Amino acid sequence: MGVDRVHRLLRLITVLQRDEPNTTAGLLKELGVSRRTFFRDLKLLQEAGVPYHHDKAQGYQIDKSFYLPPINLTVTETLGLMLLGKSAATQRGRPMVAPALSAIYKLIATIPDPIREACSELMANVSIATDPAPASDLESRYHTVLQRAIDQGRTCRIVYQSPVETDGLHALLNPYLLHHVNRAWYVLGYTDVHDEVRMLKLVRFIEVEPTDEPFDKPENFRIEDKLGAAWRLIPEGKEHKIVLLFSKKVATNVSEVLWHKSQQHKILDDGRCEMTFTIDGINEIAWWLCGYGDQVLVVKPPELRDRVEAVLRSALKQYEPNEPLEVVTLEMKSKSKTKQQR
Repeated sequence: MGVDRVHRLLRLITVLQRDEPNTTAGLLKELGVSRRTFFRDLKLLQEAGVPYHHDKAQGYQIDKSFYLPPINLTVTETLGLMLLGKSAATQRGRPMVAPALSAIYKLIATIPDPIREACSELMANVSIATDPAPASDLESRYHTVLQRAIDQGRTCRIVYQSPVETDGLHALLNPYLLHHVNRAWYVLGYTDVHDEVRMLKLVRFIEVEPTDEPFDKPENFRIEDKLGAAWRLIPEGKEHKIVLLFSKKVATNVSEVLWHKSQQHKILDDGRCEMTFTIDGINEIAWWLCGYGDQVLVVKPPELRDRVEAVLRSALKQYEPNEPLEVVTLEMKSKSKTKQQR
């Protein structure tokens, strides 16, 4: 349910709780909605268990017996809220985090003082590391705009800083949904330039302008169908059975994390870890494997083995004795400057 609809329903509940007459015509004018939207919202209230009735004299009213039940949080639930708040506080600048923090603090404020104080003392002994955050506020800015466009079903005119299109991408986007992964927000939607659904990173948008042009989101659209068995974000159209062998030094560490939904692993008698995946594409997982250096061996497929070997050999060239450090440094600066310009 979109934010606009949530606000509309909360306002509807507030209006129907007053003692004044609430005729259909009056409510349509006051709420600024169509007749169809009004009755759809009433149906949603009914499904949510909000008891309303209608009579000729007063129109629509919510039963006086209806009220929001008090929140009685346990000590464990209170600690959980405080931990969530402490974790979110380090990411206050990210989309929707500040409102979430406000809600958490309001809930915590309703807890009796002795319980709240005791939980606060416990939380003083908990430390939360700060995750990397975007270098600009673009993520939050465009998250709000795109969320509204998704809720209203409106096409957006966009300018996007694409890594593969030096002049930038100018397109019309039908935004379907927002997706958070790898500490970043993305939007999935159809673009007229590509004539297909694409995933676009919010911090790369230069401009997002909602239009008055409506669109219909495909009823059967699911993010699972788009991402498929990709390692993270980019399916390549071919599934591979991946077999890896991690050294004893990192075996325990790597086996403690569920890296992919297809993951299976076992600790061998010699302490090494054999891990298998079935994934679509090899490029994303190749970069992940390079981070483990000489502590992992690609058993199969050969394509992945060759890809990892090529990346490592390329990296090794930067440290060859006959390669002056000044040259390497200048090349790195040049590549960095080119990337920033893109």
